[in-house]
Amino acid sequence: MPKLSDHLLSIVVPIYNESTGLASFHSSLINVLGQVVKNYEVIYCDDGSTDDTASLVRQWHEDNPKVKLIAFSRNFGKESALSAGIAAAQGQAILMLDGDGQHPVELIPEFIRTWQNGVQVVIGLRTGTQDISWFKRYASRLFYNSFNRLASQKLIMGSSDFRLIDKSVQQAFLTLPETDRITRGLIDWLGFRREYIQFTAKNRKSGTPGYSWRKLIGLATNSFVSLTPRPLYLFGYLGVVITAIAFLLGLAVIIEQLILGDPAHWNFTGTAMLGIMLLFLVGIILMSQGILSLYVSRIRNQSLQRPLYIIDYQKSVGIKDKVVL
Repeated sequence: MPKLSDHLLSIVVPIYNESTGLASFHSSLINVLGQVVKNYEVIYCDDGSTDDTASLVRQWHEDNPKVKLIAFSRNFGKESALSAGIAAAQGQAILMLDGDGQHPVELIPEFIRTWQNGVQVVIGLRTGTQDISWFKRYASRLFYNSFNRLASQKLIMGSSDFRLIDKSVQQAFLTLPETDRITRGLIDWLGFRREYIQFTAKNRKSGTPGYSWRKLIGLATNSFVSLTPRPLYLFGYLGVVITAIAFLLGLAVIIEQLILGDPAHWNFTGTAMLGIMLLFLVGIILMSQGILSLYVSRIRNQSLQRPLYIIDYQKSVGIKDKVVL
């Protein structure tokens, strides 16, 4: 059974323009950590903030060297920030949570106890959100239901980035080469023994959510494309069904109008029938090409082999080695 008195606990916090509420979050986090563990590090991953977020973390580092900062050269996205934090973490256990105060830091001791019982992945399962709208709740449910129907890999509804992973999971995660990534999906794909801890997300301490509707839709699309190829198969099956329907419909028109003399008075002309079929098939072709283009773009991005993020080491503090994923 691992003991935190003997090993380091790493806390990874992705942040972006959180200066107005970050001090309150940081105070709560340090208070909780001080009660449960002495040997820890808090790695803030600044995703190219344009406010005073990075300056705050550098001030905290001066008072407490256990607080560290990875500063990106520009905004690369939350998934890149999480990946950088995981790559830099030196702890035997690595816990990820958001810096906006929605993930309750009071549950950290429970995460640690669960890990000490031999669980390699401890996942925060969001059962509700204090300030979420009914439309966003419905959209989230629709995404999970759609994804689980299409993908062989299943996502548990409410599973979040609020999770703790063992050192062995970190080492496996660092071998994954994807550039367009969903961190929680990749960790789930790795397997390992896991358990869930339920929580109700709190209201943000301040500011507005970093994920706009555009970014949320992009995240959902990236989840489909990155974690399952089944949308490609779906349109192949759809093409077979459409071809069969078109064949049967054409056969019915031939029998009803040409052989039986139009007893049902359909009054279908050959031109009308051809136009409807062509319009329908062109729409399907365009949709399938759109799906294919998403996968081709992923192949292109992967073939470029660009780094997942660029770190500005002049702005970063407490990071001794180059952080490479």
